[in-house]
Amino acid sequence: MLDTLHLRKIDLVGIHALYPHQARALPLTAIDFTRGRLTLGDIDHPLDVFTQQAAVDYIHLRHQRWPHTRNPHVFISSQTAHIRAPVTTGWMQPLLRGLPVTAQQLREDRILEEAAVTGADPQHLCAVFNITPETGLCYTRFFHPDPTDSDGVSGCDMERS
Repeated sequence: MLDTLHLRKIDLVGIHALYPHQARALPLTAIDFTRGRLTLGDIDHPLDVFTQQAAVDYIHLRHQRWPHTRNPHVFISSQTAHIRAPVTTGWMQPLLRGLPVTAQQLREDRILEEAAVTGADPQHLCAVFNITPETGLCYTRFFHPDPTDSDGVSGCDMERS
């Protein structure tokens, strides 16, 4: 069973569809608690109440465990708390243990969910998730398949990080 701490970490990937590498290297400055926003490069998302509370809880736990860390990243481990590097690829694997998806699949599912509830508008997906128009169209083809495609998503290879 996943503990609350693991759920807090997964939240940023699952709700905000961050690439796994973006979540691992997420700087503390990306979370603006005053404005309630997640800002990272071209990404500028409002933080819903659940995500904001998850971030507050994790930052509080982070400060309790490593009160003197100077690591500028949101997520740190016992190995990175004493240096300024982001957590490693292997850090995320235990978070998803027991789940039937990878972090990349979680991102893709979140984008598909957004497409489903917003009428599969590729421009909306591009704006919200900072994806290319071609990738936006790939996601919308699940909802508006080309009748000449045998699988409905011909030529689409979902994004890879």
